[in-house]
Amino acid sequence: MIRRLTLAAIAAATCATPAVPAYAQSGAVHRVPVTGVVELGLAPFIERSLEEAAAAGAVAVVLDMDTPGGRVDAAERISDALSDSPVPVYTLVNRRAFSAGALIALSTDRIYMRPGSVIGAATPVDGSGTKAPEKIVSAMRSEMRALAETAG
Repeated sequence: MIRRLTLAAIAAATCATPAVPAYAQSGAVHRVPVTGVVELGLAPFIERSLEEAAAAGAVAVVLDMDTPGGRVDAAERISDALSDSPVPVYTLVNRRAFSAGALIALSTDRIYMRPGSVIGAATPVDGSGTKAPEKIVSAMRSEMRALAETAG
């Protein structure tokens, strides 16, 4: 099943590829794992992965995701990098994309989900696990809504 979803993502990436001379494209699809808790170190890793994919002439990047979420500041930095990527980026939710993972997934061009996988549960919390103030929750809700509307 994962193979079919990956092939679907590759097919979608090929159809969505901008017109670039054939010699400039490698035809490769770069897979970037997004597993575990979203920490600050993930943002530069994803930024570097996107730069490498663009330099290699990749036709797409697939974020292979299984995360319980994590830091909102890291997710926002990743979201900005995904929005700026010249290479189409897709998310394959392998198991879960909670909280910060949902924000990251919504920042990509398309989301593909393995049967039984889940996305959501995106309430910001502070360092102790207490729900963040309504002002922050409202800001995150607005950002996620805007991302969902942008991608369709």
